[in-house]
Amino acid sequence: MSLEPFIYCFVARGTMILAEYTEFTGNFPAIATQCLQKLPSSNNKFTYNCDHHTFNFLVEDGYGNFPEL
Repeated sequence: MSLEPFIYCFVARGTMILAEYTEFTGNFPAIATQCLQKLPSSNNKFTYNCDHHTFNFLVEDGYGNFPEL
């Protein structure tokens, strides 16, 4: 069983992306910015599926973590 790689990952405070990583090309920062505007600020975990991608969010103490698989 092989693990799927992270396609894009970022850490944000509020709606500002503080750090990001990807080895792929794509519109990931634009998607991340749109998603950040819709996430609640409360501590929580969210998973969204869109265009055959899984988007996982972890919001904790005002910081958002977004690894996309």
